[in-house]
Amino acid sequence: MSHPSDPPSAPRALVAAAAGDVPDDATAELQRLRAILATMSCRGRPRAPCPPPRLPFDALPPIPTETRRALEIAVLESNDRYLDTFLEPHSFCPFSRGGRQRAQTLRLVHYADTADFAPFLARIHEAARDPSKLVIQVIVPMIEVSAEAWIRFCHEATAAGNEVLRAGVGGGHDVFAVAPLHPALRYTTTNPFALIPLFRRTPDPTIQWVRLDAIERLYAGRTGDTEYVDPDHVAAFLARPRRNPLFERIAQTNMKMAQRLGIPEVERTLRELARTAQERYARVLLDDAVRVVASPGRCPHRPAPASDTSPPQPALFERDGRWALARVSELEPRVPRRFVAAEVEVVAVRIGDTIHVLHGRCPHRNAPLTDAVVEEDRLVCPHHGWDFQLASGRSEGVPGASVARFREWTDDGLLWVDDAELRAWRTTQVPVFQPGDDVL
Repeated sequence: MSHPSDPPSAPRALVAAAAGDVPDDATAELQRLRAILATMSCRGRPRAPCPPPRLPFDALPPIPTETRRALEIAVLESNDRYLDTFLEPHSFCPFSRGGRQRAQTLRLVHYADTADFAPFLARIHEAARDPSKLVIQVIVPMIEVSAEAWIRFCHEATAAGNEVLRAGVGGGHDVFAVAPLHPALRYTTTNPFALIPLFRRTPDPTIQWVRLDAIERLYAGRTGDTEYVDPDHVAAFLARPRRNPLFERIAQTNMKMAQRLGIPEVERTLRELARTAQERYARVLLDDAVRVVASPGRCPHRPAPASDTSPPQPALFERDGRWALARVSELEPRVPRRFVAAEVEVVAVRIGDTIHVLHGRCPHRNAPLTDAVVEEDRLVCPHHGWDFQLASGRSEGVPGASVARFREWTDDGLLWVDDAELRAWRTTQVPVFQPGDDVL
């Protein structure tokens, strides 16, 4: 018997889907099905006390209040784009548009600049106090967390929140079910239920809480569960057309729509929405950095030296789909050298026996990174202090900022890079600066 707070009969449908022809990767498939089942609360289940979960990601650095407001606007606009161009036009969630129009959905942006769980607990308390909000989404932008770790955290956070709420507004019962949303959720096309995570690939990791009493009302009379029939009316009952439960019908309809659109195209659309969102956030942070530098006395770095105006050195030659940038013996340790290959500027830095090759321009103001200083494992642009990890290209000081890092190897005493990788990267870039620009 399914619990009335669950999308009714979904457990049976999932079990039925998994009980047919069992594929070779049955274990992985069942794990995904269990992850879906885990989003459904069972009020009668005995519970052990839930300790506050640990955040599965590093806290983001502090940012000014003005920047935080601008970032929140950008996050909500990115989420609007996901809803307006993907989820709602194709009815992948048939309740989304109506819930927003009736103001039953609450979206909160959480900039995670602390490793403390308390702010998340405060969010679930805030959501529980307003019974008119049936769906609550806590969007957490710019964090680095895997889909699997995010799913675990969302369930642990909900369990901890419900434990506290049961003693108050819950009246001894759970208040919320949870659906973790993440841009890289895993899915399969083996059945409609295993495809559900594809439609939950939001631009940012998001906790979606849904009030259990709202789920009960939604599925009332639409469960397909066992029901009592008077023996005198059995013949009429059996003659009545039967329909699949609502949850199952939605999943089947979504699968048909995704197949009509083309599942690879759906994936591409969602990746593009996520990529566009991250670029928007980076621009918000870049704009703030420009304002900080422009304000007298606020830049913590020494006056910038004259920029390197010399052109990058051309690669030595191209052969068999790879470019020889330079002789390894000519690379001075910890001194950046700038080259151009396949029309892409790169900077090479030798640290001991390891050589790192990154894009040759700082994304802040397009300064050439031959100006940069190597500090431990980072490349630091001296103009305004933007730093980039040599091993990954990511900035520690400016969340969301990075320079591309390219695969490199040495052979015959030469430093090589891959032509196809450089060309593929070049085709994805938005031309913010024109060649030759040095905007300091």
